[in-house]
Amino acid sequence: MGMDSREVTPELTRAAIHVVAEVRSFERAEITVERVLGHKVSRSTIRRLALQVGGELAELAEQDLRSDEKEVVVPEVAVVSCDGGRIRTRQAGQGRGVVLAGEKGWRETKNASFERMSLHPEHSADHDPCPQLPSSFRTTASVAEITEKPVSNVDAPDDARAERVVYQGPRRVLRTAVSSMACSDEFGPMMEREAKRHRFYETPLQAFLGDGLNWNWSIWKKHFPTFVPILDFIHAIHYVFTAAMALDLSQAEAWATYVRLVTLCWQGGVDTVIDELTTACQRRGIDLEEGLADDDPHKALSDAVRYLRNNRSRMDYPRYRRLGLPVTSAPMESLIKQVGMRVKGTEMFWDDPEGGEYILQIRAAALSQDQRLDDYLKNRPGRQFVRRTTQPIIAA
Repeated sequence: MGMDSREVTPELTRAAIHVVAEVRSFERAEITVERVLGHKVSRSTIRRLALQVGGELAELAEQDLRSDEKEVVVPEVAVVSCDGGRIRTRQAGQGRGVVLAGEKGWRETKNASFERMSLHPEHSADHDPCPQLPSSFRTTASVAEITEKPVSNVDAPDDARAERVVYQGPRRVLRTAVSSMACSDEFGPMMEREAKRHRFYETPLQAFLGDGLNWNWSIWKKHFPTFVPILDFIHAIHYVFTAAMALDLSQAEAWATYVRLVTLCWQGGVDTVIDELTTACQRRGIDLEEGLADDDPHKALSDAVRYLRNNRSRMDYPRYRRLGLPVTSAPMESLIKQVGMRVKGTEMFWDDPEGGEYILQIRAAALSQDQRLDDYLKNRPGRQFVRRTTQPIIAA
């Protein structure tokens, strides 16, 4: 027979929550705790512990409090990124049966990455450190992976003997993360508090990276207006590539057009790219003020023009490189995947909102490199033994 929540010691609670943060289900957490620690703690007890700790972390985030008093040094470079993820939820109070909330249960999660970074040792603001398009953005294998679209019958410079071009941007020193089911109006203040905790507003080198989602830039405008806004170059690649493929050219010609246009974007010529794609739309009789059907062969072309127009002020990549700032949000994409590994999967449904919110809080704390989850669990106030709760939690 396993322990109930009143019998779980602080140390065992600490271990169980770390397991919960990493494994994909409470069933696996129960098995792991027993096999590794030799203690039988039922999955229902582990759920209750997760509900309590996740709720406490959410309260701390809202109150702008932390359990530790570590000295924080102003970073040389402060980089903030945010993006949306997905989590599947069921209606609260429905027990273990699946009664989906909303449209098939899917909800968007908000996720943010906060990177304390240092300039590359060879950085100099006097020149562009990488005027040439990096090799990974002009090889078919890399672009096919970025865009999730096949590239075939193309004589592209994939030769390994060719000189490899890489942009050596700033180097990460430490990353923390915030994740929530909150709306953008609530998530923005969460991000601001996290940035203040790490003294991001005190450094002159600040960057805010995102894709074209409106809520990203609404948060930037309200909470991070002093940060240099940068459109993730990976998203620019996607739109330019799909537009080139929609020009009714052969695969080889379309690829050459993509390389030429994306090189212009990299070198600061986004206005030229917009003009060229706009002219292509006009020749085809495409009204850029009207949306095209999803199955229209020219939709990718018109979408690219609108996307680049909307984001042109955030695409001065030569300037960003001279400043020593990053130009892609690859770490943010990685963070989304790491969060998704814990909260997203077949037959994985979370109570909406508490269950999903609390597991996101635990997962983000575990992924943060400042040891915040372990620090909190070690110093969890007033809890020599965990109190029983009758609140329901999640069914993963």
